[in-house]
Amino acid sequence: MSGKEEAKSGIKRKNTGKGGHDDKHSAPSGQGNICVVCRFRPLNQNELNHGGSNVCADFHPNKKSVTIVTEGDGVTNKNEFTFDRVFDINSSQIEVYNQAAKPIIESVMEGFNGTVFAYGQTGSGKTFTMQGPDIEDIESQGIVPRMVRTVFNRIENSSENIEFTVKVSMMEIYMEKV
Repeated sequence: MSGKEEAKSGIKRKNTGKGGHDDKHSAPSGQGNICVVCRFRPLNQNELNHGGSNVCADFHPNKKSVTIVTEGDGVTNKNEFTFDRVFDINSSQIEVYNQAAKPIIESVMEGFNGTVFAYGQTGSGKTFTMQGPDIEDIESQGIVPRMVRTVFNRIENSSENIEFTVKVSMMEIYMEKV
């Protein structure tokens, strides 16, 4: 997949007995805000085979900023960008999931809507991040299979007094077509 990808989900919880949950509450503290993260995927095998060795980015120790270095016509340009979180090429899939997507899933499990939106040019790592290079391999799974597993594990381990309705929508825009 390339282009813009969006995964949106909403889970409605209904109290069906004692000890359940009602939906009359506000978003958990620190949750419900828009968070922008930037993920640099590792070089793939094709890039390594063609001599790729590094990205043109300097990652700051605060894990919130990155400087992009470009050179041309004898001039070096440096542009610094700041995000809520920057994941460098050494970041694992589980690290990205735990910090970028899992808080959204936890809010969804409390009855709020949540959206994970991946945007970038072709080959930038959207599919790598959202699906992973091998959906069967737990270590390399991306955000979507981890989200699905988390949701259904939470439902399976919930009180029998809570009824869940799960709705998920996904959309891909590729070559300006939905």
